[in-house]
Amino acid sequence: MSDVRSSDSACLLIPPVAGFALGDWEATARAMRAGARVDFGQTWFAQPEPGFAPGHVWLGVQGDELVAYAVLTDDRPVNRATKLNDPMWMTGDVLELFFHAEGRPGYYEFHVTPENIHLQLFFPSTAAFHEGRGHRHWSLTEPKFTSATRINAERTGWEAVMRIPLALVLDEPRTDGSRKFRFSFSRYDYQPGRRLPVTSATPRMSQPDFHGMHEWDWAEAARG
Repeated sequence: MSDVRSSDSACLLIPPVAGFALGDWEATARAMRAGARVDFGQTWFAQPEPGFAPGHVWLGVQGDELVAYAVLTDDRPVNRATKLNDPMWMTGDVLELFFHAEGRPGYYEFHVTPENIHLQLFFPSTAAFHEGRGHRHWSLTEPKFTSATRINAERTGWEAVMRIPLALVLDEPRTDGSRKFRFSFSRYDYQPGRRLPVTSATPRMSQPDFHGMHEWDWAEAARG
């Protein structure tokens, strides 16, 4: 595990990691343990609520891609979504990734379910999100990332690997050479018997407003 910071002490340096094939879970875990780790929490509460389940994400750079490997504790992971851009935060367990290139107005929101169904959104600004047009207005149908998922045999957790082009994360090409971006991972954990999901996120947030970009973490992608 790496927790190396860039010259900016508030910026997480995402290091290069060894390559692996999607679906090779042993190689994935071995390679990604050398990445930068962030943990899920509920910092908007003084103490995590009953039912909070831990989760961790490791981030690394592989050539021209940002790679994220999540390991999530989950009681019976499942999502009813069946196709691209279904509203999966309403239909079951989901892992979310938000990212926003330094100095750019727009940002992306990507979801993946335990069954490896995707949702892809792009908002041209935070004001656009608050227009309330509904998620399908901002949906992207062309594939923007690849992933693999696995539910463990006991159905007590799941893993996900996401590969996103660095050019997308950094909004390249750009003349300033910046490799910095804001990011946030969040979860909807629909536990059996609960009316509402347990939500959590990796940044230190004052409230569970996952579109609150001002509270996302900063990262810098190392050069591979």
